Amino acid sequence: MSSFARLSHAAQLDRLEGVARSVLTEHYGLDGTAVRMDVQQYEDNAVWRATLGRASFVVRLSVRDGRPAHQQRSEMLWLESLATSGAVAVPEPVTTTGGQYVVTVDVPGHDEPATLALLHWLPGTTEPPYTQPGVAQDMGRATAHLHEHAATVPMPGFDRPVWDADTILHSGYALTNPAAQKLLGAEGTAALRKVAELITPLLRESGRDDYGRIHADLHRENMIALPGGGVGIIDFDDCGTGHWLLDIATVLSSIHRIAHKAPGGYADFARAYLAGYTQVRPLPHDFDRLLEPYLLLRDAFVLNFVAQALPVNAGVASWGPGRITGIVENMRAYVEGRPYPGTLL
Repeated sequence: MSSFARLSHAAQLDRLEGVARSVLTEHYGLDGTAVRMDVQQYEDNAVWRATLGRASFVVRLSVRDGRPAHQQRSEMLWLESLATSGAVAVPEPVTTTGGQYVVTVDVPGHDEPATLALLHWLPGTTEPPYTQPGVAQDMGRATAHLHEHAATVPMPGFDRPVWDADTILHSGYALTNPAAQKLLGAEGTAALRKVAELITPLLRESGRDDYGRIHADLHRENMIALPGGGVGIIDFDDCGTGHWLLDIATVLSSIHRIAHKAPGGYADFARAYLAGYTQVRPLPHDFDRLLEPYLLLRDAFVLNFVAQALPVNAGVASWGPGRITGIVENMRAYVEGRPYPGTLL
């Protein structure tokens, strides 16, 4: 069997699809040979929409530096709790015929552990049309409902990454790995180090009341415009514990990237989004002062992901270098005293 790492992107997906079909048959009681598999993405995870008759599912096969099975179980337990509560629309997990949330699988020729999780498909349209009346408010309400559930529904034993200054900046891949620093360049690495020095005191002083379970990758493509109105949330693969502002900054940053060129476009969205959020719960303490450092922390999170995935994933390689360049330029400007993109002045 040929080495998985040496296969082309398409050939890797073909092999992974074969594994996924077998798991659906063996562990979920579905006819894996009859399922229609439509690729949604392939980065750290291979993700398909699986359709069998009128039923649709998300098949997620984690093959690169994935969360261990016990951490994925925590993710699934949170999703199940959210779905049961109706707090916000999310993909509901499907357990195996033996009642398990996650299946450990063997990918031929692959020397890393792999796991598969199955969830019900959340119908709707990715990237809600944020300029349409009411949609920005819906996005804000969905974010706030997610946080309110996290703040009010205890989940003992929730075992997921902690997303803070230490894990994202000081211990993050971009500042600890020589290959990543080569991608950033000497000036980019220096700018990131200076950013870490400048914003860490602010990030560490945040009140603990504003910490809890967060999505941690809540960009616009992980929000769904639901058929009946409102907004749902998908892709909890990076969920963990952190400050509510990291989720809020992630939404705002993702919209700023596409809206800032239209006069007033970003400011209008941010105003409506935050109004929707505060209809459900108050903004975190010191929001005005802390938003900017959390926008920077979000981009440091992106640098870590891109620098780690770019050498091994053709999909990330297609857009990653440009994203690194843009973030580094913005960080250098911030170090020179300019406001960071997305900051509300």
